[in-house]
Amino acid sequence: MSRIKAAVIGLGYWGPNLARNFQVSDDYELVGLCDLDPKRVEKVAANYPWAKHFTSADEMMRTAKPEIVAVCTPVASHAPLVKTALEGGAHVLCEKPLAANVGEASEIIELANKRERRLFVDHTFQYTGAVRSIRDLYTKGSLGELFYVDSVRINLGLFQPDVDVIWDLAPHDLSILNFVIGKKPVSVQATGSSHNPRGFADVAYLDVRYENDVTAHLHLSWLSPVKVRRMIFAGTTSSVIYDDLEMSEKVKIYDHGVTFDVSDIETRKQVLVNYRRGEMRAPALDNKEALGVELREIASVIRGGKAPVATAEEGLSVVRVLEASQKSLKQDGARIAL
Repeated sequence: MSRIKAAVIGLGYWGPNLARNFQVSDDYELVGLCDLDPKRVEKVAANYPWAKHFTSADEMMRTAKPEIVAVCTPVASHAPLVKTALEGGAHVLCEKPLAANVGEASEIIELANKRERRLFVDHTFQYTGAVRSIRDLYTKGSLGELFYVDSVRINLGLFQPDVDVIWDLAPHDLSILNFVIGKKPVSVQATGSSHNPRGFADVAYLDVRYENDVTAHLHLSWLSPVKVRRMIFAGTTSSVIYDDLEMSEKVKIYDHGVTFDVSDIETRKQVLVNYRRGEMRAPALDNKEALGVELREIASVIRGGKAPVATAEEGLSVVRVLEASQKSLKQDGARIAL
């Protein structure tokens, strides 16, 4: 089976990782590298001398003729570059978030459908062994009913030039929640504060409610002296703590739970709370690199396989929450329906 010709636009932080994964995969042939900064192109291209390098996306599409393009640039440029790739006849893998607003995201999804091209969103965490393990636990009923999810994603920097902390960090948590819970978010409430000259929120708190009455609370910050990447999924039967910074035990399952006995619904003070405390276990996880797993699935989809996990429509769902969060911030934390 012939290899799929691949190219990468944007060679800053994430683009080189995609270039490397395209190159080592048996499914792809890396044919193009593109960035506005010639020095970045020269630095990355030194590792792949056979791939043509460009400072213009239009020129790359005309010359290298890639069949799939990965867009790894600042958010504001996502929609224009995705359009360029789609109109050039390529499938597209776009870095998260899909676009800078709902209107742009909807427009490029419509263009992809019109051109009969696939548009993928790089929600990489959905392809990790840890997140897939949590989803399996939830869908099989091992957690019981899910009470809530609490997430802390904080660190010192990096301040982004074009988006606030919500647009930078929340897409990770929102994509994980969408994947695990499998329900649509119905409303969001956001509060935050800015401590920088640009006025962008650098600390924020999101309260997201889902169709099945699950509430997720997200704590996001660029100002924390320590880096934390932790999510708690609290259920009636058991609970899970997912710590992405743990090397060996990223997922811990606690056989702890709580049930409520209400003999008379009118006498709520008589509610009896039953606690159960059991053992903790850390399951063995698939440690394959998430990007490699994602690219294999994308290759399968392009060749006529099943629908992808991280669809463009799911990317649009994340952008809806982000846009509504901005609206909530401007309205002093008002709850915004989605």
